[in-house]
Amino acid sequence: MSKMPASLKAIQLATCLGFLVVQLDVSVVNVGLGSLKEAFNIDLTGLQWVINSYALVFSALLITGGAFGDKFGARHVFTWGFALFTLGSIGCGLASSMPMLIAMRSVQGIGAALLVPTSLTLIRLSFTDPAMRRMAVALWGACGGIALAAGPVLGGFLIQYLGWRSVFLINVPLGLLAIFLIHRFASPSARVDKNIDVFGQVSIAFCIAAMTCGLTELSAQGWTGMPTGMMFTAVIFFGVFVIIQKRIRYPMLPARLAKNKVLATTALCGAVINLTFYGTVFDLSIYFQSILHYDAITTGLSFIPLTAVLTISTMVSSRVAKKVSDIRIIITGFSIQIIGFVLLSQLAGNSSLWFLNAALMLVGIGSAMSVPSITNSMLSSISQHDAGMASGLMASARQLGGVIGVALFGAMIAHSGLSSFSSGMAHGMWTSVFCLLLCIVVNILVLRGENLPAKA
Repeated sequence: MSKMPASLKAIQLATCLGFLVVQLDVSVVNVGLGSLKEAFNIDLTGLQWVINSYALVFSALLITGGAFGDKFGARHVFTWGFALFTLGSIGCGLASSMPMLIAMRSVQGIGAALLVPTSLTLIRLSFTDPAMRRMAVALWGACGGIALAAGPVLGGFLIQYLGWRSVFLINVPLGLLAIFLIHRFASPSARVDKNIDVFGQVSIAFCIAAMTCGLTELSAQGWTGMPTGMMFTAVIFFGVFVIIQKRIRYPMLPARLAKNKVLATTALCGAVINLTFYGTVFDLSIYFQSILHYDAITTGLSFIPLTAVLTISTMVSSRVAKKVSDIRIIITGFSIQIIGFVLLSQLAGNSSLWFLNAALMLVGIGSAMSVPSITNSMLSSISQHDAGMASGLMASARQLGGVIGVALFGAMIAHSGLSSFSSGMAHGMWTSVFCLLLCIVVNILVLRGENLPAKA
C-alpha cells in the first residue's frame, strides 16, 4: 500500500473496519455468554437469542442492503449502515434488560446488512486499477478473518477487565472513525435505477424470523404448540416467497439464478459450513463456561486452536487452488472437517486438552480451506452482471446457516447435567458429519457435471 494515494488508504481502512466490526460481533459475544447469564439471570434460550437476534436480521436483509447501495448510493448507505450499527452497539452496551439487549442486537444486524455489501461496492468503485483492487479485496477479507480469529481472545480480556458491556462499546470509536473517513475521502457514489422486490424481501424475512424463533424456542419448550406453529408459519411464508418470485416482474431471485445448480450447491455448502461452525462454537462456549467453569479469558484462549488456523488455511488453500480443482479442495476440506467432528462427538468432561485442540484444529483447517474454492465455483458459474446479487445470496445463505446452527445445536444441549449435555453435544457433532457428507455427495453430482473454467 506504499504507492497508494492517501484517499484510497482512508477508504481501504474504513471499509475494512466495516467488515471487521461485523465479523467481530459474530465471534466476540460467545465468550461473554457466562457473564450475560449471570447479569440477567437468563436460560439457554435467552443466550441463543443474544446470538441469533443479530445474525437472523443480518442474513435476512443482506440482499436488500446490496440493492439499497445500488439504488441510493454506496457511500450514503454505508454511512447509514455504520451509524445504525454504532447506535445499536451503544444500546447493547447500555442495555438494562435482556429484551433491550436483544432489540439492540437486531439494530446491529440491520446496520451490518447495510454496510457489508456497500463496503465491497465502495472498494470496487474507488479502486479502478485491477491489481490494487485485488489487493484491497484481499485486505478486506483478511480483516474479517482476523476479527473471527481474534474475537474470542479479545472478548475474553475485555470482559475480564472491563466487563461484558465493553465488547459492544469498543465498536463506537471504530464506527465514528470509519464514518468520518468515508465522508472525508470517498466520492459520492452513482445511483442505479433499480426496482426492489419489497414483497419478496418481507416474505423471506418473515420466513427466516419464524424458523429461527421456532428452532430457538425448541431448547426450552420442545415440540410443543409455539415452536411447531412457528415452523409451520415459516413454511407458509416460504411458499408465499416462491409464488411472488414467479409472478413479480423484478423478482428478488431471478429465474436464471434460481435455476443455477452450481449457485444452489455452493450456497448449500456455505450454509452448512456456518451451521456446523457457529453451532459448534456456541456449544463449546457453554461447555467451557458451564461444564469446565472457565472464566472469560480462558474461554477465549481455548478457541485459539480453532481460530488460529483459519487465516493460514485460507492462504494455503488459495495457493493450492491455482493447480488443483475446486471440487477436490472442497471435498478434501469437508473430509477433514468430518474427522474433526467425529472426534468432537467423543468429547467428555474429562477429555484432555490435546484431544480437544486436535479436533478443533481439524475443523478449522477443513472449514477455511473449503471457503475460497466454494466462492470461486460460485463466481465461475455466473455472469459479471449477476456477480453482486449472487455474492449477496451466498453471504445470506452463510449467515442463515449460522442462525440455524446456533438454534439447532442449542436445542440439543438444553438438558442440564454433564451426561445429558455430552449426549446433546455429540448429537450436534454427528449432525455436522451428516450435513457435510450430504454436501460432498451433492458436490460430486453437480460440480463434476458442470463445465467450469479451467485453472490458469
